[in-house]
Amino acid sequence: MKSVYKIFLLIFLASPLAFGTHIKGGEIMATHVSGQNYKIKVRLYFDLVTGEPAANAQQNVSVCFGDGNTKEFSRTETKTLPGNILLADYDGSYTYPSSGTFQISVSLNARTSNILNLPNADKTDAFFWTVINTQLANSTPVLPYLLFDAGVRQVFSVDLKPTVADADSISVKLPRLSRASPGTCGVRMVDNTYLYPNEISSTGTFKVVPKLNKLVWQAPEVLGSYVFAMVVTEYRDGIIISESYREGVINVTDKPGPTVEIPPYESAAYGGLITSTPNVDSPEVSMAIEAYPVPTETFVTVKAYSKKRSIVTLQLIDIKGRVIREIKTAGPVISVQEEFDMRNLSKGIYIIKAANDKDAVSQKILR
Repeated sequence: MKSVYKIFLLIFLASPLAFGTHIKGGEIMATHVSGQNYKIKVRLYFDLVTGEPAANAQQNVSVCFGDGNTKEFSRTETKTLPGNILLADYDGSYTYPSSGTFQISVSLNARTSNILNLPNADKTDAFFWTVINTQLANSTPVLPYLLFDAGVRQVFSVDLKPTVADADSISVKLPRLSRASPGTCGVRMVDNTYLYPNEISSTGTFKVVPKLNKLVWQAPEVLGSYVFAMVVTEYRDGIIISESYREGVINVTDKPGPTVEIPPYESAAYGGLITSTPNVDSPEVSMAIEAYPVPTETFVTVKAYSKKRSIVTLQLIDIKGRVIREIKTAGPVISVQEEFDMRNLSKGIYIIKAANDKDAVSQKILR
């Protein structure tokens, strides 16, 4: 009899693990109905390869409306996408008691595990959110389905051409992952343990290309799974009227097909090539720096690149070697961008220095 209890205990202890590996992405969309009434759709993507039982069991989600209220939404529609991905929609409606700006959010502790660019991924909640301004009649943009499969050394892209119910403009940016603050309906925070996909190999580009309306990764070099996020910002007459966060997981495998040349590393956070980026195959060089504009009368922007993820220190030094200003990153990074205020300094030659725990590089600038 004791052995039976042991078996049930093992099943009980193992069950949370089985439910922790199935969410591949998600997003929240809001459609204006009338007045303060909205239809809200939570869209989740599930991995049927590693978590089909858990995906099938996720029949409800708890939605926070940003005004202190919550509601359970039931699954209303499913669709199987290429790559054994289950798309599931959870639909409901909500009427706000007054107009304002509100964060609609869902937090789920079932993120796919073994993510290369997110340590302890299976121990962190997936947090999806959309912010709407109910003072204006508006429906959030609908983007094409996410894609999840990429080939090593091949170009991966996601279509970002939106379906916008209203004649509004949008922009798409690539933030670091969001996580929720403690509590039932958490406030969105930045997950600073997250690395952009191209920071793993320190090569290539991972960015939104506006003229193509696509997110493009050129090109994955390390096999494995990567998580990414994007924020779709909607504007009307120059004013932000909604922000929608969507998240997905890219699985990089050795797929057949032509490969491409890997471009130099470009920061997904700050954009723009650092022109002196070192050859990442070189064991001797681990730092690069770029400062502009030169000369400057006001501010100088500094981009620094560290081949190894580490604490980076930026210093503004005068010609006599005195450190005038210093900025140090809060944690280990691959790249950093900061500004130095030059307006109250005397005209002359200055040095911008960047250092990690191994190397230091510098660039002269003129004021």
